[in-house]
Amino acid sequence: MSAVLSVILSALLVAPAPAPTPVPDPDALERALQALPSRPTIAEVQEAVVRRLALGPRGARRLLARARAAAALPSVQGEYDQTIDRDYQLDQAAGTADALTQDLGAGRGAKVRATWDLGRLIFNPDELRAARAALDAAAERERVLVAVTQLYFERQQLLLEIALLPARDGQEAIGRRVRVAEIEAVLTGLTGLRF
Repeated sequence: MSAVLSVILSALLVAPAPAPTPVPDPDALERALQALPSRPTIAEVQEAVVRRLALGPRGARRLLARARAAAALPSVQGEYDQTIDRDYQLDQAAGTADALTQDLGAGRGAKVRATWDLGRLIFNPDELRAARAALDAAAERERVLVAVTQLYFERQQLLLEIALLPARDGQEAIGRRVRVAEIEAVLTGLTGLRF
C-alpha cells in the first residue's frame, strides 16, 4: 500500500511552473480568501489521514508496551491423555466353576507446563522490532502529512486562481478545474472527508 501511495502522491505533487501573472486587487483577494471553503480545515485533513491509514503514534506505543509485557508472560504447554484398559481374568480352581471376569479401566490425565524465560525480561528482541516498526510508522506518517498538506494548499491556491485570475485560454481553465477535482479526489480517498 505504501508504494502505491508514494507513486500517487509523487505524481500529484509534480506541477508545472506557473507563468508570471498580474497581482490581483487586494480587496478582491480578501473577498476570494473569505469565499474559500472553510471545511475541512487542514487540521481535520491531517487528523483524518493519520487515523485512516492507522499511522498514529498511539498504535506504535501500544505495540512497544505489548512487546515489553510479553517478556513477563510464560510460554504455556498443555497435554491431555486418555487411556482405556481392558483386562480379562480367568479363575480356575479345582472343585469350583471357572470364572471369567472382565476389568474395564479408564484413565485420564492433564498436564500444563508454564516456562518463563527470565533473560527476556532484561533483553527482549521483540522490543527492537516494535521500536523499529514505530520509527517506520513515524517516518511514513511524516511523509504522508507533508504530501497531504501540500495537496491541500495547492487546492486552495488553485481555487484562488480560478476566482481571481482569468485563464489565458480554455485549456488552462479546464486544466485548473481538473487539477482541483483530482486533488479533491485524492484527498477524499486518503482521508474519507468530503471536499
